[in-house]
Amino acid sequence: MKRKGPPLWLCVLLLLLVLVWRMLGAPLTAREFAQAGTPLWQARTLLPTRVRRVFSLWLPVQKEKVALTDDTESLTPLPDEERDILVFVTQENRMVSMSLSGYVCGVVAAEMPASYHLEALKAQAVAARTRLLKQRQTGGCVSHPGADICTDSAHCQGYATLQECKARWGDAYEAYRDRVLQAEYETRGQWLAYQGQPITVVYHAISGGRTEDAQAVFSQAEPYLVSVSSEGEEQVRGFWQDSFFSFEELAEKLTAAGYPVNALQARQRLTISAYTAAGRVAAMQVGDQIIDGGDFRRALGLRSTWFSISADDQGVTFSQRGYGHGVGMSQAGANAMAAGGANYQEILTHYYPGVEIQVSP
Repeated sequence: MKRKGPPLWLCVLLLLLVLVWRMLGAPLTAREFAQAGTPLWQARTLLPTRVRRVFSLWLPVQKEKVALTDDTESLTPLPDEERDILVFVTQENRMVSMSLSGYVCGVVAAEMPASYHLEALKAQAVAARTRLLKQRQTGGCVSHPGADICTDSAHCQGYATLQECKARWGDAYEAYRDRVLQAEYETRGQWLAYQGQPITVVYHAISGGRTEDAQAVFSQAEPYLVSVSSEGEEQVRGFWQDSFFSFEELAEKLTAAGYPVNALQARQRLTISAYTAAGRVAAMQVGDQIIDGGDFRRALGLRSTWFSISADDQGVTFSQRGYGHGVGMSQAGANAMAAGGANYQEILTHYYPGVEIQVSP
């Protein structure tokens, strides 16, 4: 007599696949697919934590507690650590005393996607710690007297409070929190030095394939802030982006930024007049004006100065590559290096050539 239905092993396998699928928070219906809160590319990151969560419901496992401080609303691995870092939290308009480890965790949470490879998160932790040490050494935050540093990413470094982390990560909060804590803990005390001193740390989201020399952007050269290759970023969301402006919009934005020009001038003469050695736009000519590439980017809100232009009767399209000023560590490039097997030390010494990783006692 023939057996009806699929074999038992296949049924068990299918059930296991369904269980794993749901552990990832993966959708089943068309509506769930449309409203999916967890992109499938995050599966590698979230699966281990969610598997542990399921088993913790079945087995009486003692959970290790992670301390969260409500007064500073920060992720704090060591609650008894001395809080001697004075941070001006711009989103709350107040000064807060934090531990160094708690501050670094908040910076990593704000500045790099927590779904990135752990080695990339470790590189970010070391960079964040170095930025703070350098700033304390040179007098603190000039915009907020008395503060070592502020949480304005345009001025110092970004910082995510506990509540912001919960809002940002949602159901993945515990998984991402643990990764950030681990990145800080496994690099604790480590910072980047050049000739024995903390370096000037800068970083950006996506280089576009090659980082930029600091002198081309900030008019100040540093031996460890030079142009290096940054491979493997092409598949990152936001690597390419087009932005269209009518000539009227373009003229309005440039005029508001202090470069008076009208739509006719923009239509008649809009050209790239100079490039940096790395291939980014160093200067733009609009009408009779020459505008610095970085100033032009900020005036229009472009993602980077690595762009090409194409115009028609309606306006001009800027085809941009990468995101950010391009100097120092590319976060997307760091993630690509980590995915390829590089550790955080190799990532940091690649993007900051000539530096050493030192450890404070």
